[in-house]
Amino acid sequence: MRSYVEIDPSAGEARGNRVDLEEVWRIREEEVYQRLFGPVSRGIFPLSQELFDKRFRQRDVDPRWLFLGILEFPPTSVRSSWLYVTSGYSNSWNEEPQFYNPTGDSGAGIEFTFAVSEQGDWAIETLQSLLAFDLLLSAGRFPNRLPLSVNDRIPLGGPINGSSACEIRNVVMVKPEQIPPEFSLPSGRVQFAGFTGVTDSELAFAKAHSSEELIGRLRDAGYHPVTNPHRRTLN
Repeated sequence: MRSYVEIDPSAGEARGNRVDLEEVWRIREEEVYQRLFGPVSRGIFPLSQELFDKRFRQRDVDPRWLFLGILEFPPTSVRSSWLYVTSGYSNSWNEEPQFYNPTGDSGAGIEFTFAVSEQGDWAIETLQSLLAFDLLLSAGRFPNRLPLSVNDRIPLGGPINGSSACEIRNVVMVKPEQIPPEFSLPSGRVQFAGFTGVTDSELAFAKAHSSEELIGRLRDAGYHPVTNPHRRTLN
């Protein structure tokens, strides 16, 4: 059984269209994502210059980053969570279509996901910030820091949903669960990586032990892979 969603590299040509960046973008959002996650709920929420300015104090950004965004997918008959997924990180911006390599990485070779228990703009804003942060890391804007990878722990600087009662103030990057780990496009392969919200005390536990051990405890408690902003911390 395949562990990824396969797309014919000639997709788009059957409709008389050249498989360029725009067509690959359409395939990802309209074919792959909807096949995996169901219909989009409210369209796309792109990154903004304001986000880079206010959150990261970065005014000089690659204009292409502002075309990347977040898609919102409501629960389906096979998934009870709301799911937020980035789109555009896997764009092969610098590669001409005739040089696409379906067996290599498409663009950055990754898209991010975030499964949550309820619909909320807070989930969109969280994933936007994480995407923007990783773009900046990949561009070398924070010296001596590498791009995000699985098991990395990221403080959010406040409650994840903005409520003072919320104890979830951090996330851990995790391998995807309940969705395929990767998919393919005419421009190459793309992996998924997800995030799980954790409290300050859970973050301390992960630092003392490991992110893997914490995620195992959260999974056993029913707190992973779906983040519930109203839950209390593990004892």
